[in-house]
Amino acid sequence: MQKLFNADLLDIVPLERGFTYACRETLPEGGDAVMFYLYNQEIDLFEKIPIISYIKYKFGDNAAVIARELGDFVTCTVAVMSNSRVVSYQDGRLLVIGNGGEIVSECSVEYLDNPACSPAVVGTDLWLAVPDSNAIINYSVKHNRTEFRIGSPSAKAFCHPTHISVYDNKLFICNANSYKIRTIGLDNYTDADYCVFNEPVYKYFRVGDVEYAVMQSGVYSL
Repeated sequence: MQKLFNADLLDIVPLERGFTYACRETLPEGGDAVMFYLYNQEIDLFEKIPIISYIKYKFGDNAAVIARELGDFVTCTVAVMSNSRVVSYQDGRLLVIGNGGEIVSECSVEYLDNPACSPAVVGTDLWLAVPDSNAIINYSVKHNRTEFRIGSPSAKAFCHPTHISVYDNKLFICNANSYKIRTIGLDNYTDADYCVFNEPVYKYFRVGDVEYAVMQSGVYSL
């Protein structure tokens, strides 16, 4: 495991050859500003990029329109579905974005009155984490409803899950309070530990054959 950097991280988005991220930095003259960076893992290079490049990397087609529609385009998570994109915020807001970049619909997704966030696409549905309910839910965008859930406040499968990703027909769930990445097999829904750390882990993703984890002390390659 190698530490790549530490920052006041606001967002990180995996790309084909690395990732882009937004972080809060203190300016030399005082005050804070949001800065944007690109990391190319093929040549191990970090570079500062303009805001428009970050927006394009994050949203793809009609990025400027989407960013203008959203207002807050940094603290959200984007998931690409077969015929649309969805944008999720930590407070449970879920927006469906049309092909032209316009907001088609907006709703609030919750489980036990706690917000669901960090969507991962599986087929035509989403999996979302519900940190304060120690659960993840399967949500139908088409029918605007939760189909089923795994976990509960009293269960021990998850402990403040913050992020879900999908690889190898499995869900990878980061658990901030148990310091674990856990997996759920999508064929039989069995759970298992994937990685156990000594500090909170907030996000896990892959770029090619490189695995990354966002942890309390920084961003690491595993």
